[in-house]
Amino acid sequence: MKRSWTILITAVFVAILIVNLGCKRGKGVSEMEPVVVALGPTFDAAEAGKKFGPLAAYLEERLHRPFKFQPTKSREEFSSLVKEGKAAFVFASPLDYAEVADGCIVLVKANYTDKGSMAQGCIIVPEGGTQKIREVAELKGSSIMIVSKDSLDGYLSQKMFFNRNGLDLDLDFDLREAPNGTADEVIAAVAGGEVEYGCVRADLFPSRKPFKGAEALTYTEKVPVEVFAFVDVGGDRELGGRVRNALRKIPRGDAALKPLGQENFILAIPAEYDLVTQFLAQDKIDKAQRLSGTPTEVGKP
Repeated sequence: MKRSWTILITAVFVAILIVNLGCKRGKGVSEMEPVVVALGPTFDAAEAGKKFGPLAAYLEERLHRPFKFQPTKSREEFSSLVKEGKAAFVFASPLDYAEVADGCIVLVKANYTDKGSMAQGCIIVPEGGTQKIREVAELKGSSIMIVSKDSLDGYLSQKMFFNRNGLDLDLDFDLREAPNGTADEVIAAVAGGEVEYGCVRADLFPSRKPFKGAEALTYTEKVPVEVFAFVDVGGDRELGGRVRNALRKIPRGDAALKPLGQENFILAIPAEYDLVTQFLAQDKIDKAQRLSGTPTEVGKP
């Protein structure tokens, strides 16, 4: 009888111990060092907490690790945060991601409610002006306004298009940026004759139909949108895989993504981002050579 009581008491004690340990372990999640996700500077730092808070909570609930989405104010700050090993993941546009791509592995990319997972731009002219242009080379030396050098469909798309046609958007034109970084400013400047050409997103000119006194001359390259990538420098690859899977499983239109204007996350194709990062790396080299007067070596891209 005593033995039975001893066994019962021991079992109860063990059960209580397990429950207590479980409670302590649960409390420990909030006390753990957060998994840092470095945000590219194109995300508004003042809005980061409100926009990414729900997504951080979602990941914490699924992975039992606290997550911190860390905003940055410049590409230099973003790059330092990643290269110094202070971030386990990054979420950034291809323009910012290019700064750290050599140490990262792409996981998933955003799929936005309004523009999907690829951005495309177009080059616009004053309404009725498309018939005057026969060759892209004729545009060289003209005045042209872009939305912003941070814009995918109001700068990068057109820059890659001009490069394919042997021109440098930064060096071969009288390049101007919209004062407040809006497409409406670019359209107004073109329609009003302030500049000869403009760079805006393609969906503003479906079928190249005129809009607000301007029309599309040509559509330009398609480029991928923001990528969520794993920092491979001393990172935890198992965690990387778990985060990728968790992000892909977020239901369409989930509350965790609504503040970001996202529909969901979809699998990222590394080649899409390699194309952009390689282009930007080569562009830096070409630009430096042109500005210094050094000719490009024969046989090199």
